[in-house]
Amino acid sequence: MHPEFWNQRFGEAAFFYGTAPNAFLAEVVPLYLKPECDVIELGAGEGRNAVWLACQGFRVTAVDYAEAGLEKTRQLARQAGVQVETIAADVTRWHPQRTWDAVVMTFLHLPPDQRPTLYALIERILRPKGYLIAEWFRPEQRTEGYLSGGPPDPAWMVTAEELRRYFAPAGICLLENATPELNEGIGHRGPAATIRLVWQRVA
Repeated sequence: MHPEFWNQRFGEAAFFYGTAPNAFLAEVVPLYLKPECDVIELGAGEGRNAVWLACQGFRVTAVDYAEAGLEKTRQLARQAGVQVETIAADVTRWHPQRTWDAVVMTFLHLPPDQRPTLYALIERILRPKGYLIAEWFRPEQRTEGYLSGGPPDPAWMVTAEELRRYFAPAGICLLENATPELNEGIGHRGPAATIRLVWQRVA
């Protein structure tokens, strides 16, 4: 999917995925992240997670390649009275010169040939002892007929086997298949087949 697709989707007045944070993110962030650490969200969309993180006292950077989404992120941050740094970038071609204490992602789906580039970026920008907190749809979202969102091709979705291949098993704090009831705007609504990861960079 190209930036034009997401710019059109995020260009509407309503927030397609709502303004509340992802439920898994809201549950686990207090368990793993220290107050006031530097957090980056990749594929931040319209900013619901980034602004929530800023409201918890974190220093937040939001990255997305859809400028319409970043504009809504800034709008939401202003309404909440918090600061969020926004960066327009394609995560498969982005080479930042700094690092963060934590990387968060929710439902950032890429084709199979681009995901290794994303995983390498995460390891590169994550400080030692830093955390990755992420949730994706798994292939069962399509093959078992769930209707709560996600890309049409199950190959764009993520499995536990893939994550174990790219992220050192010694750093895995949580890796689980889940079937949550999503309530994220009109974009993600209803039962879903997801996979959740909390991973710490051990060195």
